[in-house]
Amino acid sequence: MTGKRYAIYGAGGVGASLGAQLVRAGRDVRLIARGDHLRAMREQGLLYRTPARSERLRIPAFGDPEEAGLEAGDAVVLAMKTQDSLEALRELERTGIRDLAILCAQNGVHNEQLALRRFERVYGLAIWIPASFTEAGVVSNFAPAAPIDLGRIPSGSDEDAARYVADLCEAGFDARLRANVLDWKYTKLLTNVQTTLDAICGSREGLGDVCERVTAEVEACYAAAGIRTISHEEHGERIESAGRAMGKIDGLTRKGGSSTQSIGRGLGSIETDYINGEIVLLGRLHGVPTPANATLQAEANAMATLGSKAQPLPAAELRRRIQAASDRP
Repeated sequence: MTGKRYAIYGAGGVGASLGAQLVRAGRDVRLIARGDHLRAMREQGLLYRTPARSERLRIPAFGDPEEAGLEAGDAVVLAMKTQDSLEALRELERTGIRDLAILCAQNGVHNEQLALRRFERVYGLAIWIPASFTEAGVVSNFAPAAPIDLGRIPSGSDEDAARYVADLCEAGFDARLRANVLDWKYTKLLTNVQTTLDAICGSREGLGDVCERVTAEVEACYAAAGIRTISHEEHGERIESAGRAMGKIDGLTRKGGSSTQSIGRGLGSIETDYINGEIVLLGRLHGVPTPANATLQAEANAMATLGSKAQPLPAAELRRRIQAASDRP
């Protein structure tokens, strides 16, 4: 049964961007959020900012799936951070509605596994939306035509997947149907593991050697685990497409990825356990050393604990700690 409505569960940067553009395309959307962000959207609507325009959208917003009044056949887009996915899925289970399509619009590959344990129809999305969410009720998307790759989990496609892709295209995204969507998500993880450096050091400038080391560990783990990725040419085309879609808002480019924003907002947690930590896990399972990714995971978690009080780690000190991790027996 094709989803009648979209419920965006986790209406932060990526989630609200998806919801706003689907609403503009005439789709029936409801947002699920919490705290000050939920209150702001209920009272004033969502202020959705893009390079082309800013618009305040009145989209129904709810505090949990039960309140949102989900129905069989609805498509639920998971857009919270991975560390919050398990509780979100449990809340969806508590509604008693089994015929829900779960669309995992998150970084990493762990969310799809969590969802597939609980729901039959699960779809993965490799999303390249460069959004900023630092103020309640306000989301900025610097690439409203960003690439999105979508497919059925564990592989293949179906009529619903094709419909979701068509809806996203009509909403302005460069969406494509992928029968091998997990290959796309594992490939995107090669990029995600490097963005943790932005959160730890403030940027990746002058850290090319660390980026190479982090990536080499990922590739070694993938080879040992037999994980497939897409070709460099296909991946490069998608990265170029993401770059072309980028613009400025109020004359400024986006600063800081989602992990940097999580630290700045003082949320107390970060998704690194499912980004760099995913590589650490693969390494431990398959006998591949991953000192660089393990160091980034540990440092990012420590900074998340400090929140807005965290200070960037000097590049030289990060290199020293990676080397120390490498030297441990």
